[in-house]
Amino acid sequence: MALSYESIVQLLKSKNYRITEIRLAVIKILTEKQHLTLSEIVDLLEQEFKNVNLMSVYNTIDLLISEHVVFTNSFDGKQIWYDLAENPSFHMVCDICKNVVHIKDSKILQEIKLDNLKEVMTNTNWKPVHFKIEGHGICDQCHNKKNEHFHFDENFNDDNE
Repeated sequence: MALSYESIVQLLKSKNYRITEIRLAVIKILTEKQHLTLSEIVDLLEQEFKNVNLMSVYNTIDLLISEHVVFTNSFDGKQIWYDLAENPSFHMVCDICKNVVHIKDSKILQEIKLDNLKEVMTNTNWKPVHFKIEGHGICDQCHNKKNEHFHFDENFNDDNE
């Protein structure tokens, strides 16, 4: 379930967090766009505010992460992207062009069988909170360019478990 601007603000109010203009603007940006870097968030804020206090932005992002409102993702191992927390969160990443696709189709997400993961966690005395799953591969466009950068066994199939 996607979080709405209103539900995030209400959550923060219910926990007595200060609701500042910058905080509201960061929340609005995150509810409207996906896969944003901190730099992109700051750039968008600077379009609306003359002076953006970077510490306020960092603190807001940290707060949203600690409240499980925002997830961090690092698809390339270098840059960090921020997204609203969705449970489950599933991304597909092309290892060649680095394109990121966020899977939201509930039918596909149900087929991932997260209940098995929940059971494993529960059996090892962990309480499941959320899941972030990232699949890497080669997108159609890169595959069609006959790129030979495959790192995965091309004979792999579901029977090779």
